[in-house]
Amino acid sequence: MNSDCSDIDTELNFSIDGDGKPVVLIHGFAASNQDWVYLTPDLVEQGFQVIAPDLIGHGDSNKPLDSGCYTFNFLYNHFTNWINRLENGRKITMVGHSMGGSIALNYAIQYPGSVDQLVLINPFFNPNQLNSVLRYINKKPSSYQKVLQRTPQWLIHTLLSLDVNGWIHYEDRTRQQIAEDYKRASPDIVYIPGSIPDISTSILDIQVPTLVIWGTRDITLNPQSFPQMVASLPNGYGKAIQGIGHQPHLARPEEVNQYILDFLQNRSVRSFASISIQN
Repeated sequence: MNSDCSDIDTELNFSIDGDGKPVVLIHGFAASNQDWVYLTPDLVEQGFQVIAPDLIGHGDSNKPLDSGCYTFNFLYNHFTNWINRLENGRKITMVGHSMGGSIALNYAIQYPGSVDQLVLINPFFNPNQLNSVLRYINKKPSSYQKVLQRTPQWLIHTLLSLDVNGWIHYEDRTRQQIAEDYKRASPDIVYIPGSIPDISTSILDIQVPTLVIWGTRDITLNPQSFPQMVASLPNGYGKAIQGIGHQPHLARPEEVNQYILDFLQNRSVRSFASISIQN
């Protein structure tokens, strides 16, 4: 896909809540800033300013019609231009889930003086983390694009309710939001995951305190990759959420939120350090 996307309108929809130190929340693939409906009020209550965008092609942000624009570089570069204009030199904390974790990591690597803390939830940093089915889809994304186009929202909601293994634990409103976000997203987002770079060696350069939270039953990304990542980070801390899949911030929000708040407010850091390679 060779396209010139430089002239495309890439206006981001975003929300800002609260005052204080800025915390930027970056959602994952086929999601939106509604992913942070549980975390945002807790952060605001503790005196943080929460900034949560819809990435290009997602939520209420602009959705280019040219499928050639749906690459990680396009997504990341636009996010970077947007946040640099918005923050105007202020240091920020970033919280990223999955693909949003990729964006946060790349930003911390590229702008080491702009980030003072990172929180990564089941972050995607190496294509080898993907299961074999998703690796196959990345090779032939047009097939999955058609599935995304044709699957009705009610069916996505129903499938999310079939939690046979008990790994999801979503409230019904969360299932509804996930289904709605899938249908609001451009079907061309399927081209993005296959272009996400491997930054597993570059994370060695990230010096800021970084908390990695993951679900031990993640079937999207290999859960064994997360404790290995924590061990390689110069200032990495980790927490495994037992019996939960790819979205622990939606499955067990109270537990995950407390870990995040403790970390951001420098509480219980020793307890994080002691479990940094727990899996």
